[in-house]
Amino acid sequence: MAKSITNIKRLEISKEEQQERDLQEVREAVTENKEAILKGIELLSALDEVGTLDTAYAFSHSKKKALKYVVDEISKDQYAQLLENLPEIVFMLGDLDVKTVRETTNRLNEGIKEMNDTAVDQKTTIFDLAKALKDPEINRSITMMMQFLKGMGRQ
Repeated sequence: MAKSITNIKRLEISKEEQQERDLQEVREAVTENKEAILKGIELLSALDEVGTLDTAYAFSHSKKKALKYVVDEISKDQYAQLLENLPEIVFMLGDLDVKTVRETTNRLNEGIKEMNDTAVDQKTTIFDLAKALKDPEINRSITMMMQFLKGMGRQ
């Protein structure tokens, strides 16, 4: 019968050899992720320039105190309605067609620019309104507003 093994000799790696392996592994990771590391450095630099890094550092070291201030502030009565409506607002945002809202907002901004470029004391007569309906841009806008009102009033 064979003799049982009682003495197991483990392969031991010296501390220096392990450090060299670790350093080589880090070098390979840096080489493979060079772009991400450089972007991370740029991000940290930008956060440091505007003071956000200091704020995040301070917050992380006194998070209990900071969270207490936040909770105390949002517990005030003036924020109660907002906190009650927050879930509904989130669901409403999920229902919005963002592309359409963006297009409408751009058109609204163009209209506001045009309005601001017009003299405040300019008068409009009934004849001017009738003449304006022949302008395709104005006619399109009035038609869109009428369709909006029709859709809004529909039950």
